[in-house]
Amino acid sequence: MKKITLFLFVTFTYYDGILGSPNILFIIADDMTWIHAGIYGCDELKTPNLDKLGEEGVVFENAFVSTPSCTPSRSSILTGRNSFELEDGFLLGGYLPQKFTTYTELLERAGYKIGATGKGWGPGILIGRDVNPAGKPYRAIRNNPYQDLICDVEISDVDYAGNFNNFLYDCERDQPFCFWLGTHEPHKGYTRGFAATQGISSDDVTVPGFFPDAPEVRGAISEYLAEIQHIDTQVGKVMDVLKKHGKLENTLIIFTSDNGMPFPRVKSNLYEYGLRMPLIAWWGDNIVQGRRIEDLISLTDVAPTFLEAAGLTVPREMSGTSFLPLLQSDRSGKIREGEGKVFACIERHGHQSSYPARSIRTDMYHLIWNAATENPTIAVDGGPIKDLLQKGKDEHSYYYDLVFGIRPEFELYKVQEDPYELNNLAADPNYKDELNKLKNDLFEYLKKRKDPRMSGGEMIWEYSPIWGLYNQNLNYSPETQGQDMPASRIKEIMIENYRKRGYVQEYIDKVLERLNNNLE
Repeated sequence: MKKITLFLFVTFTYYDGILGSPNILFIIADDMTWIHAGIYGCDELKTPNLDKLGEEGVVFENAFVSTPSCTPSRSSILTGRNSFELEDGFLLGGYLPQKFTTYTELLERAGYKIGATGKGWGPGILIGRDVNPAGKPYRAIRNNPYQDLICDVEISDVDYAGNFNNFLYDCERDQPFCFWLGTHEPHKGYTRGFAATQGISSDDVTVPGFFPDAPEVRGAISEYLAEIQHIDTQVGKVMDVLKKHGKLENTLIIFTSDNGMPFPRVKSNLYEYGLRMPLIAWWGDNIVQGRRIEDLISLTDVAPTFLEAAGLTVPREMSGTSFLPLLQSDRSGKIREGEGKVFACIERHGHQSSYPARSIRTDMYHLIWNAATENPTIAVDGGPIKDLLQKGKDEHSYYYDLVFGIRPEFELYKVQEDPYELNNLAADPNYKDELNKLKNDLFEYLKKRKDPRMSGGEMIWEYSPIWGLYNQNLNYSPETQGQDMPASRIKEIMIENYRKRGYVQEYIDKVLERLNNNLE
């Protein structure tokens, strides 16, 4: 009789160190100021799904971005670092060098399934990375829910819930996931008349004190609010998908935005309406529900929070601090001891819009340092409000000066009393001590975190290679966000366009040197 030996090979999937770790769903709006949701007191629109998230979760009253501009804000969220620390990742349309590790990479190494839909990291080009830092894109499912209501609606046809549903089917049954859901709303452009179809009247909107109360302003704000209502509907659909897959019980959901309203003196400006974001956390019965937390939070804190929740070590180079202890507390109001501080920064918004500034926000004060007051201020993104102020410069001179006028090197605001930041106290002798203290705290922090502007290294941003590509209207789909373009092709187009625009070879060589160093 012949003896037969059988070898049985069994493959086990073991998610090392993260068994029992939460799923993570990160929902990020595009250009939404904190105040524009029912849970934050806005009654000019209806946001029942966001309100329910807040009522069943935790609402953060004072959350701030590192930079009020899409690409750098998303870079800082993903890396847990100040935008000024990220070299080319600090620039709209730049790239995030591969040496800066993201929380998505760390979670993936630990066994998490990573994915994204809608607007991920960007706009920008991926150089040295195989996939968008937010995660592998899921964007095949499309749907225009308003096609029978209004023609040529500007709202994205990306079916956020449908793509999230596909992603969940791609996960192993017991594998934890981290999914980035980036809405394209309420970024401009807007569909004229869409607000009226959504029950929002321009007569009812609140006009911030830094804008004139004019029909053009009211109209733009109402269309912006209508797109937030669209986001709210998508949030409800996403929650339904989680329920369908039985994933609600242990999913940590964070809702926020990348910067404020896409209007002058807001987006890309270091004022309250540009920096302050909605931040809602939902985690079912894992946290004490219905709380509102007043501690100052930077969105650089998101990455360390996700990593700590997953049981992973937070890298020392991250400037953010996990707010997981605040989520796990049973308290409301101010929880951390001592005065809170958050920091913000901007260099430019597009190649021509250079207005470097830094700021420090405490519980009571906000100090802004304008590092190049001779430069024109940043006023985005075109549209009726900007047109109104430029064409009506004389009629609306006060508001024109707020947006386009020369600003002093330092601006100091007492934000609780002056939420629109209209009364600069920097020259008031009664606030001299507070001004000097905040200046000292700001510059000490910038030096500690090695802001290149503190050491004369700000030319690093002048030699970012992306401007030869991003600003040339090459009709390269922003949805791909660069992941399919070879580095050699990027260099070829970049050099060609720099030469067409009259850049000298010495400058081009410096740009190529920076790029090549980051690719090594």
